Amino acid sequence: MSYVDYDCYKNTFGGTLDETTATKLLVESSDQVDRLTYGRIRRKGFNNLTEYQQGLIKKAVCYQAEFINAYGEYLNMLISGYSAGDISLTFNKDNRGAGGIIADKKTLDYLSQTGLTTRRL
Repeated sequence: MSYVDYDCYKNTFGGTLDETTATKLLVESSDQVDRLTYGRIRRKGFNNLTEYQQGLIKKAVCYQAEFINAYGEYLNMLISGYSAGDISLTFNKDNRGAGGIIADKKTLDYLSQTGLTTRRL
């Protein structure tokens, strides 16, 4: 289940992915957002959250879907970095959230504003 449908992704967020790719990635990013929020969205029910929280979650899901599209093949590597000659790729540990999810900084920022990512709840 995704917190964002393709229409919202395309028309509200301004996403550029085709419908098939976007739909798949929106489901995957929604699952990751659930992990980043310790399952609190599903536990409370998305529709029971405030409009403000829902809007932030939708933005987070869209940004994460685009992040997965851009870096997905690197995110699932068993190594944390790669270099060949002068070219080097390493994922910043600041982009790691709950459950070891590597996320876009904007995804983590929007989710932190919902109040659902703190471990104290």
